[in-house]
Amino acid sequence: MVALKPVLQKLPPRLIPWEFVDLIETDPARRVKLKISHDRLAKLHPADIADIIEELTPSERHAVFQSLDEEVAAGALEEVRPKVQKSIVESLDSERAADIVEEMNPDAAADLLADLPEERTSEILQEMEPAERDEMAELLEFRENTAAGRMNTEYLALDSQATVNDAIETLRNFEGGIETVHTIYLVDDQWKLVGAVPLAKLILAKPGDKLLSLVVEPLISVHAGAREKEVTEVFDKYNLVILPVLDDKGVLTGVITSDDVISLLRAKL
Repeated sequence: MVALKPVLQKLPPRLIPWEFVDLIETDPARRVKLKISHDRLAKLHPADIADIIEELTPSERHAVFQSLDEEVAAGALEEVRPKVQKSIVESLDSERAADIVEEMNPDAAADLLADLPEERTSEILQEMEPAERDEMAELLEFRENTAAGRMNTEYLALDSQATVNDAIETLRNFEGGIETVHTIYLVDDQWKLVGAVPLAKLILAKPGDKLLSLVVEPLISVHAGAREKEVTEVFDKYNLVILPVLDDKGVLTGVITSDDVISLLRAKL
């Protein structure tokens, strides 16, 4: 058993004071609003918002997700249990659901859509922007219990001849999740992985230094078809934070982060 499992078993449950929640009776349905402002709500950890959500009735959850900012709603939706995720998304109209799904990490969004009825998934995909829709369609082709099915397609990658200054500019413009901002991957002109540079190495480097001079060895990766067990074993063996996923030709297709592995292990407890 990987070393992470004993740690997960010791994690204390998170509790949110119920004074944050105000139940308001309307018509035959009950509506819910949070007493804190949207600005303060955004400062709560998504997992804490999820704790509140999971204690509500289906109609109350619907009311909350109708009023939350899409980005905040997406973060909270990623943290709730799969069964609750499915219930929430099925309660929303397709356009609202698509707006929230677009803000989720691609891997989490793909897992969610894969659990929905095919017709419902198609309805949500049709409401998504073309680029996001194409990305989701590609991810949905992979089996969920493989590395490709768990990977995130938002990551940092640069040409193998890039410099430290190029990396800094890329970081400034990166809009992906913070969990993937750990390593910058170097690829050739065919997008094959040739190196990995931890973000920490940029701190002491000069702007004009080639990133190739900063790569770490050995270069650890996993095949897109690798089973979940192999992925967790690689994370445990090499004490990884992030792991690149390659296709049959060695092309970089995505990354798996430690939070993905923790979520995987918690689901198996």
